[in-house]
Amino acid sequence: MNRLLLWVDDDWDEIAVVMRAFKRAKIPIDVRVASDGLEALQALHLGAVGGDGPLRPQVIFVDLHMPRVDGFELLRALRELPATRDIPIVVVSSSNAPEDIRRSYELGANSYLVKRAEGAPGAELAAAARYWTQFNRIPTPHSREERC
Repeated sequence: MNRLLLWVDDDWDEIAVVMRAFKRAKIPIDVRVASDGLEALQALHLGAVGGDGPLRPQVIFVDLHMPRVDGFELLRALRELPATRDIPIVVVSSSNAPEDIRRSYELGANSYLVKRAEGAPGAELAAAARYWTQFNRIPTPHSREERC
């Protein structure tokens, strides 16, 4: 079963590295890319990133430093909206600053991965993608209704 992952990052070279790593790892996922937080929000609510209707990803990987709507603003927005509140969010950033890590978790990140100086650690990101799309479980819309 293919799982949907939304990757939000403005660095297309890094995205290419990640996509190659996912392909090498043979992870059965459908990856959609948004170039910043605004494009991600549009895709999640309007279906603007190559799909029919709003995206419902299994997990969202987010860079922090992007134009228009950055990763922090995106985290805040995703956690405030009922439709995206339960989706796991993995921050992938070049920042190892304690204040960025703390702020990410305070805004609702489920995980924080630090990019290496030479770019994204492809194998590690592939392993994280495998965990969040194949092993982790999130509530489905139907199961949310059953809890109420």
